[in-house]
Amino acid sequence: MNNKLKKYFTIIIIFFTSSCYDNWYKPMGYLFTHMPKGGSPGFELGWKHGCESGLGSQFAGALYMNFYTWRRDPDLIIANPDYQKIRKKYRKEFAKINWNNKTEVKKNLSDYSGIFWGAHAFCRHSVLESMQSSEMTPTLPGDERYSPGGHSIGNVWKMTGKGDTRIGTGFW
Repeated sequence: MNNKLKKYFTIIIIFFTSSCYDNWYKPMGYLFTHMPKGGSPGFELGWKHGCESGLGSQFAGALYMNFYTWRRDPDLIIANPDYQKIRKKYRKEFAKINWNNKTEVKKNLSDYSGIFWGAHAFCRHSVLESMQSSEMTPTLPGDERYSPGGHSIGNVWKMTGKGDTRIGTGFW
């Protein structure tokens, strides 16, 4: 009996630790799976950094700011980037880039800058909508102080939010 329990526990651990995406354990981590497919390595890195920055903004609230932070890399957006420094810093992410072809390198850095703000807005508004639907609008500068009593997990089931969060709303 004890041996069976160990096997089941091991299987459960394997299922929980091996997930389909990298950020499975973070709130709204599934948003990273919405990255458009077929982009250059610079595009993919720009999407990841933009999405993390959007989730780590004040619009997402304190909970998300504990898991995410500002990720836009100034080394990738300056006028005269140090290619060797970038190559060392993002060895894994930029492994597919031909570093001898300056046009390809510049295209990837341009792709990074081009998608960053779009991904930032997408992820920021996704989490903001989720919070507002349960009446948990984050405080902004100039607003009243944060009220922990007004931000509860129980708010998810309130019916007075921006959207009806109940399952099967068409049948009510």
